[in-house]
Formats: sequence, C-alpha cells, structure tokens
Amino acid sequence: MSRASAQYPERLRAARERLIATNINDAALNYCIEGLARVEEVLRRPLRVVILGENNSGKTSVTDLLIGQGLLPTSVVSNTHVPVLITYAESAAIYGVNYDGTEIRIDSDDDDALTDLPYRALQIALPIERLKTYQILDTPPSANPATFVGDADIVVWCTVATRAWTESERAAWSALPQRCNRNALLVATHKDGLDTQDDITYVTERLKGLTRGQFRDVVLVDAEGAGEGGDASQAGADVLREAIQRLASDIAERRMQKAEKIVRRLARLTFHHFGSDEVRPETVELLIRWEIHARHLLELLKQNRQSVPETIEALLVTYAVYAEKLRPGVVRGDDTIAGVTSRALTTPIRWPQQNTAAARLVRTLASDLTGLLRMLSGHSTFADPAVRAEYHVARAIVLTLADLDGAFDALGRMLGSSLVSEQRSA
Repeated sequence: MSRASAQYPERLRAARERLIATNINDAALNYCIEGLARVEEVLRRPLRVVILGENNSGKTSVTDLLIGQGLLPTSVVSNTHVPVLITYAESAAIYGVNYDGTEIRIDSDDDDALTDLPYRALQIALPIERLKTYQILDTPPSANPATFVGDADIVVWCTVATRAWTESERAAWSALPQRCNRNALLVATHKDGLDTQDDITYVTERLKGLTRGQFRDVVLVDAEGAGEGGDASQAGADVLREAIQRLASDIAERRMQKAEKIVRRLARLTFHHFGSDEVRPETVELLIRWEIHARHLLELLKQNRQSVPETIEALLVTYAVYAEKLRPGVVRGDDTIAGVTSRALTTPIRWPQQNTAAARLVRTLASDLTGLLRMLSGHSTFADPAVRAEYHVARAIVLTLADLDGAFDALGRMLGSSLVSEQRSA
C-alpha cells in the first residue's frame, strides 16, 4: 500500500472533523459530513482474503502459513467443518458465531470443546499486524465456494502440487463469478512432494499455462514443512505473503482512486448547494451578467464558432473578473487560506479535444464557476467575524475536497494577472 493510500482516510477524517467543528447549520454540509464518514469507513475496512479448495488441499495450513506458523489454535485446525474468520485484535480471543450473527466468546476454560459447539462459524482474533490490512476466511471443503466469494477482495485457491488442477477443480473455479479472477492467487501446497527444483519449476509453469488469465500469480508452498522448527521462508511463507500484499496494495490504490472520485463529486454537490443560498442584494446583478456571459460562450462552442480551449480560457478570464468584483483579492491570491493545497497546483493542464465529452466538461466548468461565484456572493460577508471565519474554513475545505481550488489557482496563474487587470479596467 502506498503512503498516499494509507494517509487518505486520515485526510478525510481531518476534513470531516473540521467541518463538524464549524458548527454551521447547513443541510448540504451535513450530507457531506455523513458521506465522508461512509467513505472513510470503507477505506479503513480490512480486505478479506478467502481461502478456497477441495478437501485435503491444505487450506488451513495455508491460512496458518499466512498468519504465522503455529499461531492458529490447534482446536480450530482440527475442526474445519465451519468457516473460520481470522481478524486483528490487541489480544487473542476465539468467538463462536450463532446463526443469528451473535458472537459469543468461547476460549475460556469453562467452555465446551469446539467440536461440541453448534456455531455456524468461528472468529479468531489475533494481535498480528498484517491482519490490520487483511482478514483471512478459511472455508470448509463441504461448502459451495460461491457462498464465500461475495465479500471476498482476494481469493486464494489451494491445490495439491503433486496432482494440481484437476478437472473437478477447474469446473469449480470456472463456476465462480468472473470478477474473482482479477485478484486471485493459485497456491499449490505440499511442494515437498516434488523431488527436484526442476520438478517445482515444471509444475509452476504448467499451472501458469493451464490457468492463464484466471489467477494473478501461482505460488508453491510447503506449509506443513514450516512446522516443528522448520524454515517458514523455505516453506514459501515469504513468497505467499508478498503475493497477497501486492494484491492488497493494488486493491487499496483502486479503492483510493474510486474514493477520490466519490469525494470530489460529493464536495462539488456540496458547494453547489452551499452556494445556492440567498446572495447579497448588491451581487444579484453581477451574477445575472455572469450567467448571460457564460451562456453566450457555451452557445459559441455549440455552434463551433469557438474551440474548447478558447471557451475554457474565456470562461476563466470572465470568472476572474467577476470573482474579483465580488471579493477583491480572491483571484490574485490576497485572500487565500493557509494550508489549503491541491494536486492540481502541480498538475499540467491538458486541454480536451472538440467533441461531445469536451462540451460536457465545459458545461460542468461553467456550472462550477457559477457555484463558486454564488459562494463569494453569500455567507462570507456575514457581519460577525467568527461566523465569517467559519464559512471561510468550510468553503476552503469543500473546495479542497472537490479539487477545484488548486485547479482554478493554477489556471489563474497560467492566464496571468495582466489578463485579469485588462478585463477589470475594461
């Protein structure tokens, strides 16, 4: 997982808590705060690694190898007729999960043996750092694999190296949803049953050939060989964990990218509603003139009388003029809020081509600029300095989340203060 992926939930938490601290009674901000909390919760949720395979394929041994040989309780290893979920906790504990979902701690000396319990699943909590990143679900061989892949982020299929990838395994894997292939790992157990390194290489290449496109990687392990003082590294523990970590990092990156899109959309909607409240009477005429000018520019684009780059530049220059009139210094940089930064400040500007998608982008830009101007026309002028300061803060946070503040700053710098000055004097 990259540093950015790891820090993004914390950035959302900080923004959410700061928005709460403004104490602004605004429905749009409240929805934004709730949305940020949900996105943050999803990003902090550990990934789920689901271990699948046929009977005696070494699933529980692979689970034990993943978390650390010998850390899985013996009573669980010998009773795999129910699913076993291994999660992180500061202290070790075992819970039985009833059919109604209730968790009951069952690892005290007074409890019955695990073999006598009617639970539909077991949950084991262990103080192992990697379990903060991913949980592990060890599945019983008698159950339908499709039952467990619905919540799976990573799927591991276990097969025996000496008889790997039988027809029944191929059929069982093919019956699973295609999405499982994207983050799947094929683990061949009992590597010790192969006589030489050449045999290991042959089996590895054979499995990769037979399952091409169905798994991200193929790993051979000897989980049993790591026990009784054996070398876990030689047994393949390091290779297995690194393969899982690579998949987990890829998923975390994709999660963050999706989360950023959702947050930007949420923030854009927020500032549009936040900026739709009643504006100051003296700004109404300016806003009407802006909207007329913006519609005229969009019409020129629609009639192909002006290119996309020309329309964008004209919109931004016009926006700068009206923004300066509404609040002097907001474009030139005299009215910035310390600590507000954006990737857009350092991102090269790539002008879109003349097509339908580009036209939609320009219309969206015009709408965003209108929302920004309405924000400048409203709350920030409250007489109470404390209230005005809180609205300044809320506005800065929302625009940073929308990734618009830095973009407009960068575009304003590109256009140059001379253009703004010329338009203002005109």
